[in-house]
Order: sequence, then structure tokens, then C-alpha cells
Amino acid sequence: MRLTRLIVRDVRNLEAIDWRPAEGLNILVGPNGGGKTSLLEAIHLAAVGRSFRTRDSSQAIRRGCNELAIGAWFAHADGRTQHIRLHRDSGGARILSDERELRAASELARSLPVLALSQDGVARFRSSRGERRAVLDWGLFHVEQGFHAQWSRFSAALQQRNAALRRGQPDEPWLSPLAEAGETITASRAGYLERLQIKIGDFSSRLELDFTIAIALQKGWRDGLDLRALWRASEDKDRALGYTSAGPHRADLVLRVDQKLGLENLSSGQVKLLYLVLRLAQLDDLLSVVPASEPIIFFDDLAAELDGRHLDAVLRVLGDHQLQRFVTSPSGTRDLGNDCATVFHVEHGALTAAATRDVHD
Repeated sequence: MRLTRLIVRDVRNLEAIDWRPAEGLNILVGPNGGGKTSLLEAIHLAAVGRSFRTRDSSQAIRRGCNELAIGAWFAHADGRTQHIRLHRDSGGARILSDERELRAASELARSLPVLALSQDGVARFRSSRGERRAVLDWGLFHVEQGFHAQWSRFSAALQQRNAALRRGQPDEPWLSPLAEAGETITASRAGYLERLQIKIGDFSSRLELDFTIAIALQKGWRDGLDLRALWRASEDKDRALGYTSAGPHRADLVLRVDQKLGLENLSSGQVKLLYLVLRLAQLDDLLSVVPASEPIIFFDDLAAELDGRHLDAVLRVLGDHQLQRFVTSPSGTRDLGNDCATVFHVEHGALTAAATRDVHD
């Protein structure tokens, strides 16, 4: 798919933008705080229904305003066009796709996949189990049709068990649906990671990494117990806590670098390379399983903490796919290989097409 037009009103410091991006590589340049990342956030809101910067999308509303509004037009590979309208205020979001109101943002996200990469995302991936789990499940959501339904069933049953624990009620009615969905989710995650490991080896070579990466699933509870036995054994503890302390909702992506567990000994640049290898492997897997998906890709400040050799390697890999890409840079475009790119200047919440000679330095 391609984003052909984006109308933005009152997103962060963007008061009113009407933008027609290019089909291939779009480079957004300008000073920090000028609105580059806010444009990417608006794309993400339109395609996914939520922000990639914050869990509370109402924080994206421009200061002094009561709501934000976004209109986006997408062209799909089969010739369809899709018009998305999103309105967000402090009370929630209303999303329309071709004038049909959607009940859930997941309806939108499945048809409009976006691979959103940012410096903040790399930092969260390094420090947060929840972020690593979200990265893992992003791939499954798009390549395994039943995964989202199983996760929804698990989440609903988990909320019911937690409520029963807090109220002193029996939790037994929720153990079977929780265990059935949880075991399916865990099996899907494990199988997906096995498939990704092969691709990670390939992309580690293509991005010229000087270390090896191995991934595995920490499933969220101790080996040797099935889920029903786990929750029966932990019932007293969970009642005292008021929530379910172990299970698939506590899973983690375990990484070994040069056979050493964890990321503590890596530099910020090495962590970013590892993150890019994983996400590019996920992208390749998505395009293999769902060839017509045509995801949009964006990198907020791609060049940060990457030397020229590794940056060139990332750009070469991205050039292998005829996908729409958005890259931001606070300075110029010299390092971004912009021969085939369309460059836009963003400053003070305004966007203009930039002459090539104005953005090299």
C-alpha cells in the first residue's frame, strides 16, 4: 500500500498540513521539534489507530485544542483506494474507513501494516519486557490470522480472573479458557521465533554485524508446569497481589549476543543494529507470508548512532523492496543516499518540498 495524501489538523505542533508524499523514499529534514516525528505519528494514527510515541493518544492533541483530526488516503496493490478519517479527543477516538465506522483499531491495523522504528522504540526494546513482547506480537498479528482472536480471548479471560481474585470469588471458571488460549499463543510465539532465527542470520550478514544474535522465548512461567497447574499453585499469591502474576502476558523475548545472555554489554549503536536486524527479519517474513501486504516503513532519526558503513547497509536492504519509506533527519541528507528520494523540509509545524541543494549540509 502507499499513502497518497495526508491531511493533519492539530497533531502536536502541526496546526494544518495537507501533504502528498512520494511513492518511494521520503526524507523529512529540519530542526528538532519542528514537526518531523509528529508527521510520522499522524501516519501511524491514521493507519493503526494509535500513536507509536505514547499509549494515550490524546497527548498528541495540539496544546490549547480539544481534538485532533486526520484524513488519509491509501492506495492498495490490488487497485483499491481506502480513505481513513480519525478524530481523537480526551474521551477517545472515532475511526471511519470509507465512511464505515470501525469498532476497533485492530480492524484498521490489519489492512494497513506499518513498521514503525524510532530511537525511543530502540530504548524501550532494550529496557522493557513489555516492548519486546509487543515487537514479537506485531509480527504474529500480521502473519497469523488467528493470533489476534486468541489474544483477545486470553485478555478477556485474564481480566475476569483478575476481577475474581480481587473480589474473593472463585477463579476456576476462567482457568480453562485462559489456559487454552494461552497455550495456543505460546505455541505460535515459539514457532514464529524459530522461523525468524533463520532470517536473523541472513540479515546479520547483510547489515555487516560483528556479533551473532540468537533469540528464544521466555514464555512467562516456569517450565514443567501446564497453565492450569500454574494458576492453581499460585492462587493464594495472586489473590494477595490482586492480579495474575505469571502466564503468557508476562512473556519475554530472550536475546543472546555472542552466546552471552542480555544486552547489557552492547553499545547503543549495537543495540540499534540488533533491533534493526530483528525488525527487518520480521518485515521479510511478512512479505514472504503475505506478499500483498505492502507495509509502510518509517525510521525516526535512522542515522543516529550508526556509522556510515552500517547506515549504507541498512539503506541497501531497504532499497530491495519497492515499499513506501519515511526517514527523518535533523540536519541534512548527505548520509541517507537521497538520489532517488523526495525531500521535505519541516520546521515550526510547516512542511515544504525542499530543493536538493538546500538539504545536503
